[in-house]
Amino acid sequence: MANTVYSYPYIEDYIEIIAGFKDVNGKNKYSIFQLPESPINLARYDVKVVESFAEQIRNNIGFTDKQAKLATDLVLKYERQLWKKQVDIVTIKENPQFKIPIRVIDRTTRVWVENDQLLIKFPYDTAAIDQIREQSKVSCGRIHWESVNKHWVTDLTEYNLNWVYAFSRQHHYKIDTSVEELMTKILAVEKQPYAIELQTGDPLAITNSSDAMSEYIQNELGGFGPDNILTLVDHAPILGYTVNKDIQQAVIDSYGTRFWSLCANRELKIDLDSPVQDQIAEIVQYAWVTNRFPIYIYEPDMSDRLLNEFLKYFPNETVRLESGAVDSTVKIVHTNKIPRRAVKKIPLLVSSAGMLFGGDRQIWIQTADKVVYFTKDVYNKAKKGRDICKLA
Repeated sequence: MANTVYSYPYIEDYIEIIAGFKDVNGKNKYSIFQLPESPINLARYDVKVVESFAEQIRNNIGFTDKQAKLATDLVLKYERQLWKKQVDIVTIKENPQFKIPIRVIDRTTRVWVENDQLLIKFPYDTAAIDQIREQSKVSCGRIHWESVNKHWVTDLTEYNLNWVYAFSRQHHYKIDTSVEELMTKILAVEKQPYAIELQTGDPLAITNSSDAMSEYIQNELGGFGPDNILTLVDHAPILGYTVNKDIQQAVIDSYGTRFWSLCANRELKIDLDSPVQDQIAEIVQYAWVTNRFPIYIYEPDMSDRLLNEFLKYFPNETVRLESGAVDSTVKIVHTNKIPRRAVKKIPLLVSSAGMLFGGDRQIWIQTADKVVYFTKDVYNKAKKGRDICKLA
């Protein structure tokens, strides 16, 4: 009696046989308690692909157009081995058919402006998505995924536009003329001398300041009187303006270089070559002069070393974040663990940890006006340690 030759109408049937999910006679042999075993010798680099395709078929998920071509090529590749197992692929060699409809994937790549927002569209790409998610933690303006229209939405700020433009060129996305025109305008402006800078005078002035920033300073920070100069200097890195060299030198002459460093930067790390006690004394003086209270102290190592130093200055004005109410009399808020509940404002954060990964920690970093790390190295996804000014 001649050997029976088996053939099947669909690519999916052959993939399941090659993966070991079905016998060559078409009978199901899939079991969650036993690893599938292919009846033929698969190349090592094909094993995972074939198994993944077979699982997809069992879940009734159709191939994409690219997957369909790859699945067809795999069946053709193993034609000779299948024939030795009495499996004939003649039915699909000239006109491959699929049991489950092919899924149409939108592979549009586009960056454009709509309703005063930047929109980014591209087919699923884990590396690109990870880039956007990391950028969203430090962006000037919100970046979020819009599930209905299946694209990313970015607030239209100069910072975001620069990043989106570079990101899109890196991935070879199509960039609309609306985006190109905005970038052209920005580049033209950048070629011209332009500084948003705090200048001396009575009243003080910030050249090229926006109306919104001037109004905020007038209403929230005490205005532009000469007696408010330290507040304006201290808020320069937060609001995004520079400080005239004459003002900088006057601050250094009156308060020292460490005080200036605390004013001029949002994130600093201590100089381990200097005594910790001296640097804490400088931080306390800075907080008094600029009213950066309460100071939040984060010590995940449970040592309370920093807390004990600050207690020398504020023995009765310190609370544990977990147990005490933070009111206007509190000067120090201490914690060994960052809570999930949000903190509305952190005037000054002192951390004994240089590695601040994770959502809760990143939110604290973004909430804090100023951060001082009491550690040699600083690792966060927004900045590397070498980019952070040393409190020297």
